[in-house]
Amino acid sequence: MFSKLRHVLAAVFLLFLIPMCVRAQVAIVVKPVQVNYLQYESVFVRVAMRNLSAHPLAFGENIGLKGNLQFEIRRSDRNDPSFIRTPKDAPLPDMTGVILPPGGEKSYMFNLSKHYDLRSIGRYSVKAVLRHPQMATPYQSKEAHFNIVRGNVIWSRTVGLPLLDDAPEEVVGEDGKKEEKHRMIKTREYRILSYFTGKSNIYCLTLEDKDNLYMLRHIGYDLGPDLRPKCEIDFLSRLSVLLPASTKVYAYYQYNTDGNLENRQILLKTDRPPRLQLDPDTGIVKVVGGREARKDVDYEEIQDIQFLEDMRDPKKSLLLDEPLDREQDALRGPESLSAKEAAEKAGEKNGENTQKSLLEGF
Repeated sequence: MFSKLRHVLAAVFLLFLIPMCVRAQVAIVVKPVQVNYLQYESVFVRVAMRNLSAHPLAFGENIGLKGNLQFEIRRSDRNDPSFIRTPKDAPLPDMTGVILPPGGEKSYMFNLSKHYDLRSIGRYSVKAVLRHPQMATPYQSKEAHFNIVRGNVIWSRTVGLPLLDDAPEEVVGEDGKKEEKHRMIKTREYRILSYFTGKSNIYCLTLEDKDNLYMLRHIGYDLGPDLRPKCEIDFLSRLSVLLPASTKVYAYYQYNTDGNLENRQILLKTDRPPRLQLDPDTGIVKVVGGREARKDVDYEEIQDIQFLEDMRDPKKSLLLDEPLDREQDALRGPESLSAKEAAEKAGEKNGENTQKSLLEGF
């Protein structure tokens, strides 16, 4: 009796599920946040989904709800039919907790560099593919494209790392005798690159040696050859950068040889524009001219320069969590959000934003 009841319930469940599989339809669009990304920069894309069925579509841990979102990425400049594969230790974007109501639309942002190796220079195509047990077939977006570019080097300087202890170290020679050997000075290179994202020309600061990339930061907009950053190196091999953010506003940053931001200031032009001055006797770099912007008094001068707002929080411009081995590490950049977290954050940020939906026309 119990066995018969169990079979009846299973049949009812299947009858209920089959129509849902037939009717479930999803429109999906993927769009890179930028057209061009600097080599080793994290590649972000936005994914928008609309549930065109009459049933809610929920993603959960249960086997009947365990859908997934994948990306099909290939090098489109090589006519290579094979996809760039996800490494085994890099999980797919987590869709658990996402619920698409009937007719509902949600948008998410994902860091592809957390799931795919996108370090090579070139042109890429990407599709988003959504699978779910309640959908008879996967749904995929149209292809979108982005480029990985080298950028143009506008300034570079190789510096030696400071030695906290310059005393000779003892080494054992081939004859077994101890001898003193002076430590070799390790070097790293600061570089400022300019590249076009597809909307703006951006300055990016990198710090690297022959093996590792230690820092990759956006530091400002490229406003033309007459307004390029001014740079100086001090006695501790720290880099001071001064660059115009507008005709009146300047940004000053000081980085150490580990890529940490030690000092930053927002300066306003006066009768003497700000400039960097290196003391040849002490090796100290300081800013002369101009004056520091006052938070409330000078609000009108700086309110429209969003880049400066982002730079006040170093974490917003830090694109590397840790040094990147350029030959070995396949994955890098900030942790990508789960789809649920991304949707919540996008909702908070764009709650009053009336920008056109990515799914306009569906």
